[in-house]
Amino acid sequence: MVAGLIVAIATVLLAGCSPRVATSFWRIGTPDDSARTGYAILREGKKVRHCYPVTEWTDSLPSLQGGVGGRRDTYHSFHHHGVAVESELMAYRIYFDKKQTIDIYCKRKPQLELATSYWYPNDSLLAHGYGDDILRVSGTVGLGSVKYWNGRKHVHIEPIAERSQRIASQSRNSATIEVADRGWQVEGKNVDMTVQYTLKAGHRDMRCDVTLSEPVEGLCTGVQSVPSKGQQLMANSQWLCEHLANGTLLASWGTDWPVNDTVKYAKETVGLAVFIPSAYAGELVQDNSNNLCLFNALPLREGTGVGLHFYLTCVGATKEAHPVATSFNEWLAYLRRWAARLK
Repeated sequence: MVAGLIVAIATVLLAGCSPRVATSFWRIGTPDDSARTGYAILREGKKVRHCYPVTEWTDSLPSLQGGVGGRRDTYHSFHHHGVAVESELMAYRIYFDKKQTIDIYCKRKPQLELATSYWYPNDSLLAHGYGDDILRVSGTVGLGSVKYWNGRKHVHIEPIAERSQRIASQSRNSATIEVADRGWQVEGKNVDMTVQYTLKAGHRDMRCDVTLSEPVEGLCTGVQSVPSKGQQLMANSQWLCEHLANGTLLASWGTDWPVNDTVKYAKETVGLAVFIPSAYAGELVQDNSNNLCLFNALPLREGTGVGLHFYLTCVGATKEAHPVATSFNEWLAYLRRWAARLK
């Protein structure tokens, strides 16, 4: 962990940027929203979007038309599809739908970018050294998303009565984004669940805090394979499930195209990892594209529900100018140092 931290600090200092974090949450509107504070016209390729920033949003009403499963299509109602947070080293977004999957935007050099790129850097920004999305998550667990294990495979968080996302806190050196599910029908119960993701300046890793109104036996998280699908999936991916003195480490490493455009974009080599402290780490399970760990959730103080936490991190081995790892073995060495300091 010390060596990795030295690399992170050195790259920040060399770039001459002060440690900072930022959040990004854009509601897609129309030209009629031009009077809203922060209104902007955003461009994603040939698409032109009229957007305005929000700090929170809740979906609780059925869609009159065009929704998915009787609900509003929140995924397409937000630019970059949900709330996002970034440090100088990494950015993460959480899909605002039943998947609630975490996706990754990797920095080539340490800087804040989402206020300019809005997750989708154009050719000019890419030419000036901007980063980009480096992972194809599809229907997987992605990196550290909270899912449910039905005994055969992971499934998304549904059905629910209400789903919300918000920017829970924001300062110069730390930010927390949140996903809340209310009235989740699971295991014969109605469960409320909140997941908060905290990213600090100078960090590529996030702490994830989960609170539930009552225990859910099949709650899990993990890492996807890279690539996430295809006949050569296992041959092209490397996995690790390791029980350490203080918890369980899940890691993967592989190379894949991050998007469908295989002409403009190159394949990316990515390392993913999740660490679950011993108190919360349960049974290890696996399906076709995911290495997963079930949670042991412990009661919070004063009977306020059930709580647990875990951590996630990643590296863009081909995207970053100074990656902390360029091979699976280097990645594992970095992760063991990283995990040793967590609790």
